[in-house]
Amino acid sequence: MKKIVAVVVTYNRKKLLKENLNALLNQSYKEFDILLIDNASTDGTKEYVKEELENEKITYINTGANLGGAGGFNFGVREAIERGYDYAWLMDDDTIPTETALESLANKTELLKGDFSFLSSLCKWTDGNIATMNKQIITYEYIFEYEKIYNNLLLVERASFVSFYVNLSVAKKVGLPYKEFFIYGDDWEYCLRLNNEKKGYLDLDSVVIHKMASNVGADIYNVGKDRIKRNYFNYRNLTFTYRKRSKRELFKFLLECLYQFVQVPFKAKNHRLKRMWTIMKGNIVGLVFNPKIEYAEVKNK
Repeated sequence: MKKIVAVVVTYNRKKLLKENLNALLNQSYKEFDILLIDNASTDGTKEYVKEELENEKITYINTGANLGGAGGFNFGVREAIERGYDYAWLMDDDTIPTETALESLANKTELLKGDFSFLSSLCKWTDGNIATMNKQIITYEYIFEYEKIYNNLLLVERASFVSFYVNLSVAKKVGLPYKEFFIYGDDWEYCLRLNNEKKGYLDLDSVVIHKMASNVGADIYNVGKDRIKRNYFNYRNLTFTYRKRSKRELFKFLLECLYQFVQVPFKAKNHRLKRMWTIMKGNIVGLVFNPKIEYAEVKNK
């Protein structure tokens, strides 16, 4: 039997984490473990997991610092590989899997005979509509994979780390997610690397709920003051990823960023200079940003 582990990254969201862990512990498919990667929460998360919950299925690991989502998933995938798991089911603490979410992923694993790099769940918001921030990018080649379509599998180029089921035999080859990304874009870049080895799919039968505060994405024009600086990581990481893909795609992306830059004075209601500087700084640093891919192997084979 293949060894599966759910990797949950959390940071100071104990209330949502409780819902997440409750949903995981009530999955119809039972043959899996849970690795809880805590980015040094200060809200009582450790006490809750170790003293209140006390479930042998859960392994709690405190990273000792806030590594961001990217650092947390880098840490979690490394741990999953080193502990000898075959598949890692990645998610944030605000991901609430439906009861059969993992059962479907496990079934699709058997159907595909493990010949895939990742599977991604259908992600909905709390009102039942598709979560706009987590829409997969479906590739046109899917129309040629008739058997997969009949089994509710669609070929995808891009997916988010909100219920992202990784074949760790492929992860060993392509390396870990970039921890230096900190937040934003780490999942798309990782999809590109994984897809270079084997195909990735959207499993329409595996459904999760993403409990974001809103189902409307915020852009550089309207993001709140306290989150403007965070967008620096988005521009930097995307510049790096497009740079890796091709000069042509990088040029197109930088043109798009230039358009956003000149539109800020007209579309943003406040902090215009700060927003413009965020775009420019992210692009400039992204042109020289050069994180190294890390690899992991099973310990004590």
